[in-house]
Amino acid sequence: MSSAVNPAGAMRSDRQLEPEVRSGNLQQLEEVGVSVSHREDDEDLIDLREYWNILVRRRATVAMVLAVSLVVAVLVTFLATPVFRAETLIQIDREEGKVLEYQDLTTQESFNSKDFYQTQYELLRSRSLAGRVIDQLGLRSAGAGASDASDTDALSFFSEVAGTITDWIKGDSSQAEEVVEPDVKTLFLANLGVHPVKKSRLVRVSYDSPDPKEAAAVVNAIAENFINMNLERRHEASAYAKTFLEEQTEQVQANLEDSERRLVAYAREREIINLDDKLEILMQKLKEMSSELIQAESARISAEAKYQEMLKEGPASTTAASLGNRVVESFKARKADLDIEYQELIKIYKPSYPRMRQLQKQIAEIDRKIADELAAIAKSVETDFKAQIRREAKIRLRISEIKEEILALQDRSTDYQTLKREVDTNRGLYDGLLQRMKEVGVAAGVGTNNISVVDSAEIPRGPYKPNLKKNLAIALALGLFGGILLAFLSESMDDTMKSSEQVEKHAGVPVLGIVPFVSAANQDSEVQSVSLLAHQAPQSVLGEAFRSLRTSLIFATAEGAPRVLHFTSSSPSEGKTMVAVNTAVTFAQTGNKVLLIDADLRDPSLHQVFFLPNTEGLTNYLASDVEPARIAQATNISRLFVVTAGPVSPNPVELLSSGKMLELVSLAQEKFDYVLIDGPPVLELADALVLASLARASLFVVEADKTRAGVLAASIKRLSGANARIVGCVLSKVRYASGYGYGYGYYDPYRYGYRAVDEQATSLPERSVS
Repeated sequence: MSSAVNPAGAMRSDRQLEPEVRSGNLQQLEEVGVSVSHREDDEDLIDLREYWNILVRRRATVAMVLAVSLVVAVLVTFLATPVFRAETLIQIDREEGKVLEYQDLTTQESFNSKDFYQTQYELLRSRSLAGRVIDQLGLRSAGAGASDASDTDALSFFSEVAGTITDWIKGDSSQAEEVVEPDVKTLFLANLGVHPVKKSRLVRVSYDSPDPKEAAAVVNAIAENFINMNLERRHEASAYAKTFLEEQTEQVQANLEDSERRLVAYAREREIINLDDKLEILMQKLKEMSSELIQAESARISAEAKYQEMLKEGPASTTAASLGNRVVESFKARKADLDIEYQELIKIYKPSYPRMRQLQKQIAEIDRKIADELAAIAKSVETDFKAQIRREAKIRLRISEIKEEILALQDRSTDYQTLKREVDTNRGLYDGLLQRMKEVGVAAGVGTNNISVVDSAEIPRGPYKPNLKKNLAIALALGLFGGILLAFLSESMDDTMKSSEQVEKHAGVPVLGIVPFVSAANQDSEVQSVSLLAHQAPQSVLGEAFRSLRTSLIFATAEGAPRVLHFTSSSPSEGKTMVAVNTAVTFAQTGNKVLLIDADLRDPSLHQVFFLPNTEGLTNYLASDVEPARIAQATNISRLFVVTAGPVSPNPVELLSSGKMLELVSLAQEKFDYVLIDGPPVLELADALVLASLARASLFVVEADKTRAGVLAASIKRLSGANARIVGCVLSKVRYASGYGYGYGYYDPYRYGYRAVDEQATSLPERSVS
């Protein structure tokens, strides 16, 4: 391994890259950072573009469901039995009800509501009318045939198919059940249609039948029998009303006479002449006594307050009652004068002095008089309080007596008024029935017919259904709905990684690059052509993607791009080697000296990419005393060197865990600007964990539309458990037409085929390490 490395030159190459980064890609990274910062705020918003992308990705599913639905609709249309529909137009006017009309209350309620017309519609669908038409036309055997062809639209077809599948699942047990023939009237009504014309008194009555003549005859018979049934009901109602009115008149007359007799007898027994005047006098007295009771309560409360204060402070204290007493005030004033004189003389004379004794006797006499006066005041307060209590009790007693008189009078008045109202009610009923008896007659029973036929039914010239346009419209709607529903269901069940947002969500690290999907001319040359595309076609989409990844790695850490970078993935064939090779190429293109190590000792591939011999490689160095310079091989790409895996080892984990691997990585850091390690997958292998601990950083490769969310999370968790420093992820093999918003705005001649690149890749010569 040569030591001719110019660190200054390597650092100069990085500095030469900075203006390009800051002028172009830095702005792109800042825009990405802004979008990430606002991502959480936009999670609750409905992204219509994302829904559209889902439909674009699943357009084959939607198209398949739609095509099946349309084919079924066409089959239903051409296999169904033609059905003819005949219609008649009937006018139904609001009838003026005179029979049993009592003061226009009953008929006005029905006249102003929608109950009348709803009743007529139900009468047209009644089983009695259906029975009359069936008997008239002799449809006992034709009803079933008419009903069999009635439901021939697409929805009915789907129902029949579902029923057939259900019967097949149940097995032979359902076939043993007895088949019950449907009722003829039920089959008849199933083909009958009643359609009111909005904002009018017209009704369209239709009937569906495979026979056009039968359909027209049935509709005309329905209209004729409906009019006859209406006239019959009116005549029967008129005759019944006349008999009913006669019976009710006799009964009401007897009730009126009986109520009048009871009213007169009650008034004579209680001597009732005029109850209103006496009740008014008693109510006035009750009002006056209530006012006096309020005053008495107020006076009693005031006296009670004084009495309670006296009991609390004592008769000898200065109560509120004594404050206004002139006698007490005069005694207090005289005592105050004597106290002043006594205090002045005590300064000169002793208490035993005659004048001093005289003053003491006068003060004691005044105190006794004050006490006697306060006792008299307390006695008067108590007397006044008791008097107010007796006055309030007498007023309450009088109010109770007045109330009893009023209640007794109201009891007598209630019975009297009840009897009087009964007489008035019976008299009103009797007068109304007499008036109605005069109006009821033969002409009132028949009257004018309120139902008429506007247009009679004619024999239909063409079938009503199946309707191809209608069935196709239903199939189109159902197909689109089912296809969209199936598309969203498939999308929700698909947990593979498709976008950088999903990768960042499940991995917990940023996506540093997105690598588009490219296809080689054949499977054998796919690895070689795609892996070297950044060198063979630097202006291609893939070349631009890896230059963007290189820029992201420079800004991934504070120290710049990691000098020892480990590449790994969850499982094989996710593009790990392709990403490692093209990343190494882009670093070499900037003037850096790069060493690419094939550490996938179980399935090596770098020697195939660069067409290098694999007789001596990493396993030889780790298992024997081979010098590092012997295993490093130069490539056709300037400043890019490769250490192949060497012969397959039975114990790769032990070799990678040895101290020689650590020495190799340390020595490589001294000789090269960047050391890239192409490692094995993470799951089910410990090799990647060992390499992750040796490298300064790890770059995780995720294949679009393949890597599942659980697998990605488990791999990241396993690497994190080994103290690996994962700087980010790379989303590889992203298809342009996937519907996830990936794409580039310029033409790429290498997007779909790479036969020319394969031919160049097969002629790469070997170079020695400089």
